[in-house]
Amino acid sequence: MTPIPQFIYNRSNQLAMIIFVPIFALLFISIYSPFDFDRIDTDTRFLAWLNISRELVVQLITIFLILIGMAVAAISRWFMDIYTRRHTMSYVTYISWIACEILAMSLIFTLAAVLFTDTDKGVITLFRNSLVKTFLILLIPYTMCYIYFIWQERVAQLRVLRKQIAEDETALQTAYIQIFDTKGEMRLSVRREHLLLIESADNYICVWYTNNNSPKKVLVRNTLKHVAEQLASTHIQQCHRSYMVNLDLVKVMRREKEGMFIEFGIAGVPDVPISKTYVDSVKKWLMSSPENA
Repeated sequence: MTPIPQFIYNRSNQLAMIIFVPIFALLFISIYSPFDFDRIDTDTRFLAWLNISRELVVQLITIFLILIGMAVAAISRWFMDIYTRRHTMSYVTYISWIACEILAMSLIFTLAAVLFTDTDKGVITLFRNSLVKTFLILLIPYTMCYIYFIWQERVAQLRVLRKQIAEDETALQTAYIQIFDTKGEMRLSVRREHLLLIESADNYICVWYTNNNSPKKVLVRNTLKHVAEQLASTHIQQCHRSYMVNLDLVKVMRREKEGMFIEFGIAGVPDVPISKTYVDSVKKWLMSSPENA
């Protein structure tokens, strides 16, 4: 049998139904008086002893029956909670459960009609009328609750989906370095671990990267200064006025008479000079990086 979605009978939704349905039923019964409480026999010993008006009697009995119905629903949903901890609730089981709730409430309303109303209808007729009216009274709030629960679940699922999309986009942005031209159009998207260096070439930049373990390069119309601003939060950092390097991929930093140089250990990829302006920042990163500790 097809299982019913769990959110239909989780505790918070069950509690919402137990609270909302009686309130709706109380308003409905007060307005439409479907159970003939206007025919209450105030001459019965119990009601005569109360010595109160018919209207107040009607209101008190209505509230009493609503509370009884609420108690029936609460007890029923408590047993449902116990049942669903060990079993999967199917549509057939759930509908049967609701039918039993309606049947129990109808029996209570029938008993109230027999005890408190002045009617010549038989018990079977009263029960049949109570069953139909109880079903109709509960149909609207039950339907409203289910629509709300489904809507609430869809909103929650949409929220989770949006969060997942945002996380995926963040992960994608973290995994890839995107290079844009002066018009703001993306010209190159390369995985972070494949981007080696970016070299300034007048109004262009030369982007070096690896593909199938071979070095490649592509020319993009942009300035190194602009690209440095775009990649400020990444490990693609400037080490010279004409170069930016991926600090994650630095293999060797060596000192010569001409100054400091960076090696990537890849044939065909040039050594990159480090100007005095950037020596300290590059050294600091190399010393603090876990991979280089």
